[in-house]
Amino acid sequence: MCYFIEINLTKIELEKRFGAKMPEDFQWKPAYFFSGFDYPRIPVVISQQPENFVPAYWGLVPSWIREESKAFEIRSKTLNARMESISEKPSFRKPFLSRRCLVPAHGFYEWHHAGTRKYPFYIALANDEPFALAGITDEWTNPSTGEKIPTFSIITTQANSLLERIHNSKKRMPVILPPEKEKSWIDPSLPPESAMQLLLPYPTELLKAWPVSRQIASRTIDPASPEFIQPVSFPELEIDLK
Repeated sequence: MCYFIEINLTKIELEKRFGAKMPEDFQWKPAYFFSGFDYPRIPVVISQQPENFVPAYWGLVPSWIREESKAFEIRSKTLNARMESISEKPSFRKPFLSRRCLVPAHGFYEWHHAGTRKYPFYIALANDEPFALAGITDEWTNPSTGEKIPTFSIITTQANSLLERIHNSKKRMPVILPPEKEKSWIDPSLPPESAMQLLLPYPTELLKAWPVSRQIASRTIDPASPEFIQPVSFPELEIDLK
């Protein structure tokens, strides 16, 4: 699954890469580590207004949720949406049809299991370029305040050969969209059958990965520190990353 991402990209870098403007009233802070379980607010590009970033909270809350307690409860279960069931689950079905989005990223983290131990890995494009993760969004109205709150989920698919070796317990990976497919993904007129065909494992040869410090899980590192993505050697770890 995909619960931890890196978006160490400035407002200017994001605007240039995605051709969308950041809202003036949104204070974007780049970071090497975003945890979905913190439900961070991240700028995404949505089908309805691709010319602007929309700050949305990670953890999709369906528009039909009426109770605030239910909204807080469901979001921990909707950080990711499996492509195999995205067109069937009530939380994801409508967003998949008409509210698809691009989630900007520069890398992501997955855990490798070896016996009883876990090792974190950082994964990025081989060319070190930013990329878009396939996502879906929905807008939930807070019943207490009337505020309309955009939320999103990152779509996952079957792991490629590299991620099978790294993320060897779940064997999943987030859907990375090729740049030439990004506009198609957020085109609201794209039929669901065609949208489903975009949810493929990214080619192994276009990715790079290495182990990083276990401290990324302890919250002892400043999210703005490049220490998050510094390669770390684990002599006891045997894994082929080629």
